[in-house]
Amino acid sequence: MALEKNIKSIVHFMAYPGPRLGRSTQLGEAPEEYMLETLQKIIDDGYFTGVEITLIKDPVVRKKVADLLRLKKMYVTFCAQVIQLINEDNLIAPTDICSIDEVERKNAVARIIEYLDQASELGAKCFELWSGQDPGTEAGLGARRQAIRQLTRSLVEICNYAKKNCGNMKVSLVMFDRLEGKSPQHKNQLIGPTTDAVHVADIVKRENNCDNFGLLYDLSHMFFLKDGFEHETPDVLRQLAPYLNFVHIANCVADPQHEDYGDMHVSMDHPQGAVTPAVLTEFVKTLNEISFTGPVGFELLPRGRQLSESVINVAKAMFKEACQQMAVNYALGDFRFKTRRFFPEKLFFDLTEMRVNHPEIIGQVAKARARRKTLTADGKLVILAADHPARLVTRVGEEPYRMGDRQQYVGRIVRALLAPNVDGVMTTPDIIDDLFILEHMLKQAGAGSLLDNKVLIGCTNRGGLSGSTFEMDDRLTAYKVEDIKDLGLDGAKMMFRVDLKTSQARYSQATIELCSKLVRDCNKLDVPAFVEPLMVEQTPQGYRTVLDTNEMLRVISVASAIGGSSRNTWLKIPYVNNYEQIARATSNPILILGGDSTGNPTDIIEAMEKGMGAGENVRGAMVGRNMLYPGLDDPYATSAAVGSIVHEGVSAEDAIVGLASLRGKNMDFLAGLLGTK
Repeated sequence: MALEKNIKSIVHFMAYPGPRLGRSTQLGEAPEEYMLETLQKIIDDGYFTGVEITLIKDPVVRKKVADLLRLKKMYVTFCAQVIQLINEDNLIAPTDICSIDEVERKNAVARIIEYLDQASELGAKCFELWSGQDPGTEAGLGARRQAIRQLTRSLVEICNYAKKNCGNMKVSLVMFDRLEGKSPQHKNQLIGPTTDAVHVADIVKRENNCDNFGLLYDLSHMFFLKDGFEHETPDVLRQLAPYLNFVHIANCVADPQHEDYGDMHVSMDHPQGAVTPAVLTEFVKTLNEISFTGPVGFELLPRGRQLSESVINVAKAMFKEACQQMAVNYALGDFRFKTRRFFPEKLFFDLTEMRVNHPEIIGQVAKARARRKTLTADGKLVILAADHPARLVTRVGEEPYRMGDRQQYVGRIVRALLAPNVDGVMTTPDIIDDLFILEHMLKQAGAGSLLDNKVLIGCTNRGGLSGSTFEMDDRLTAYKVEDIKDLGLDGAKMMFRVDLKTSQARYSQATIELCSKLVRDCNKLDVPAFVEPLMVEQTPQGYRTVLDTNEMLRVISVASAIGGSSRNTWLKIPYVNNYEQIARATSNPILILGGDSTGNPTDIIEAMEKGMGAGENVRGAMVGRNMLYPGLDDPYATSAAVGSIVHEGVSAEDAIVGLASLRGKNMDFLAGLLGTK
């Protein structure tokens, strides 16, 4: 689950502001019993391993709080921003640590250092503060630029003090709005929008070597952080990533006319809350994608007669639900699968060398290959479909010729075959031959086997070239069933497409007859037949598969009836809605096909879970582009994720977690063992 290992913290003085929801905790004056009792509630909750607290004026209470938090090993964060906001006795200028007036700036820094010492007493590992008020731009940008310079000076002094005197305590600058106006909820802080926050962080962290400095981004502040007319979106987390110490999960009301408008940290289920489940999911997803490892704090303020515990539980439930979403857990980050690193040029050219000098190797390897005693070990199959280029289909997504690069294609097939829960591959003679040659090279190098006990299925009719005027005239151009038997392959795949409306309909009839003969040949030679029936229609862009459940039901009935007997027949059927109806259309075993690559493995993984749950006769997958070309991801990891759903019955969410853990593993398998680096 996303962010599972991150510290979960709660802003204590917000969740428990004081007896009867007063303000005594924020003021540092809450009764001892209230402080200890409410902190114990947070500890006993079991979900939180961190707590964010502010000043505690009574040194006796402060010590008892420190002892309790230390005993329970809580990650303590000290929040100075509430002290700066309240500004008791008004002794510090509103511009605080960014004051252009040097005397005011020094006074503000001195106050922060005083509370750094108190944070140390409380065992804090992190210290939060804000920048101070924006001087504005009425006289141009000069004052703001000067304030930013003063702010960076202050932060460097504060970080150095924290490093030297407070055990290298982290210092987190909290980003607030820079909105002017009469609303008390407008904080009008210098920092501020992400662009300026990143600028300051870069100066403090990189130029001044303050490695204990970072930024805190609050989700509820996002709707008031503007660098222009529009508020920020979760995408700014990508810019903040190198500097992000901490994030807060919180809600707000963005409608200025509403009584709860502004930075009020309303309950996550507030009816006018700006942070919807979709917004929260996108925020968590982006955090996962940038591999955020810092604490996640919950900042929630009960109001009226709301119970603190109820508000906390609602927030936890929403956050957990967001963290469990597939789209959230699929985080590619900066990973990019590089086929040529896994399957280098030298190895690819060695295939040609073997074809020229030792073509007999192909037959020898085919004869020596160890085969399964039964087609399936558990009644299920995951097969890579790799026969598309032989029918002029080279498109992957928006790239029309992607599968035309044979080094890429074979490399991705080999990569996916490494997954132990991928049973085998269905492909054409040329690729089977490449795999046999590679198998020989592996065994010669003492690297084991790629193909032993894998299921190899030969493709038969590929003559209906995509986009041609004779596309429906799909003749036998690859394997015959006799070839498949002679090579010791494990099955034969055939396809017929039904066009009911154009002049090509007569070719559909001829192809059905061809497939019927192939099924008969399979039955005679006891070779499993994998039949792919599709209803198609002609469009200005060419033929497309009709992914309609009712039409699919009709064509399945045709496929089940061909060939004299269906005893060896498996059906390859695309995933469509209401797949339960598809499962009831036949008693033959069904393999789910994947269709065009979407570039996002979560799509095929979700379809696999739905399809496998549709009926007992749905027995696996025969997928091509969605497993071999999963966007920028690793074919090995993606194929293993599909295999885990089929063979192990895991959920799509767990499959995504498994995918992330396998991504990029054993990339040097071929290059290292064959000495081709």
